[in-house]
Amino acid sequence: MGAEKRLDSIVDQFSDLILSLKMLFPHTDLRFVLDVMIHGLLHPDHKPKLSIEIFYRHGTDLKNKADTLYRLTGYVPTVYASEGRLVIEPMLMLDDVYALARDDDIESLAGSVVCCLDTLLSRRKLLHTYSYNL
Repeated sequence: MGAEKRLDSIVDQFSDLILSLKMLFPHTDLRFVLDVMIHGLLHPDHKPKLSIEIFYRHGTDLKNKADTLYRLTGYVPTVYASEGRLVIEPMLMLDDVYALARDDDIESLAGSVVCCLDTLLSRRKLLHTYSYNL
């Protein structure tokens, strides 16, 4: 019974975390946010390379948004005007993703941690080591 109560507690805490993240990152894919958070916990001194796709509301000035993204990240986004989206691959931390997500013109923001070879190998080693300990 003790393990069951702990599991219930973890699920409740995770539910609270998801609700809090949804409030902080509206219109953002929470799997992306969690991936960035996990990367930050596993590699606190490493700024990950991200692949981010942002869809904007119809009528949004994408050139202006691209300029803003460049100023915030230092990376030039690719503009897909007919689809109302920008794609960018900057190196950002969670706070930077939060700053991007605060734009009221965003319909949806999603992405993934594409990172670097060292980090991917470390994750693979961690998972490989974990499977031996099971």
